[in-house]
This record gives sequence, C-alpha cells and structure tokens, in this order.
Amino acid sequence: MILLNGASSSGKSSLARSLQQSLDTPFLHVSSDQFVEAGMLPPRREPDGPFAWWTQMRPRFFAGFHRCLPALADAGNDLIVEHIIEFPAWRDDLARLLGHLDVFLVGVHCDLDELDRRERARGDRQIGEGRGHVELDRIHTFGPYDLDIDTTSGVTPALTTTVLDAWRHRTAPRALR
Repeated sequence: MILLNGASSSGKSSLARSLQQSLDTPFLHVSSDQFVEAGMLPPRREPDGPFAWWTQMRPRFFAGFHRCLPALADAGNDLIVEHIIEFPAWRDDLARLLGHLDVFLVGVHCDLDELDRRERARGDRQIGEGRGHVELDRIHTFGPYDLDIDTTSGVTPALTTTVLDAWRHRTAPRALR
C-alpha cells in the first residue's frame, strides 16, 4: 500500500493517478472523496442529533473508511490511498489497522499560497481548507514519513519516478508502524 497524506488540493489525486498508470501491477486508487462523490453521504447535516456531521456522522464515516482499507488489502488488492490524516488519533488508528501490511507512507507537501491558488482555480473547494490542514490541523506533525515530497510545482513524471523509486527500494521498519 502506498498511503499519500497531504492537505486538500496538494496534488494527492494527481499523484495517485500518475502512480497508478506507472506501476507494473494493478493498484486500486482509494480515497474518502470517492465515497462522498459516489453519493454515499445523506444530504442532511444538522448541528445536533443523528445527522450531526461533526459529532455523529463524520467520526463514523472515517472510522469506516479506515477499516475498509485493510479489508481491501487483505483481499489481495494493492492500494494507493489518498488521505488527509487530520488527527494524531487517526494516524494511531491507521497504524493499528494496517500494522500487518506493507504500507509506504508519503507526506505530500505543497506551498500554502499554491494550495490557496489551486482552491480558487478549482472552484469546488473552500478557500483556505488546505492551508487549515497544514497550519491548524498540523497534519504533517503526527510522526515521520517514509518519503516526503513537494508538489508545489505540480506532479511531474520526475516526481512520480522519485516516489516509485523510493517505494521500490523501501526497507523495514516502515514509518506507520
């Protein structure tokens, strides 16, 4: 499993697609955004009660997302997973759930001004969300990575090759363990 952790609009999806096309064996591309885009979530979001997004639905949604990853991998699938590991507890949860698997954890970094620019250009993101992941949630501070990359200049073939070379030459122990 190649697990990409980075802020919103940092280039994780572009990198995942590039890796998927470059690998010699089939890897499934998995992200929580794909579940959302498929219409999995009910449209109701309320501040309280069973439809309370932050206190009820969101924690259960991500607990389920985390648990689906080892299920997919244990069934024999190789995975490229893109995620925003927003809390230390999420990283701990992933380490516990994926500890028996070969997981290569990649920190996907991007200049904050570039994150803002990408969000404005996309038009489907809340401006400042990616910046908040880095500055407020501090997503890159919960532990080491097997590889750190910078996508400020985009996802180039050279960057994809860097990730693949590092993954192919990985050694134990892994950062997520």
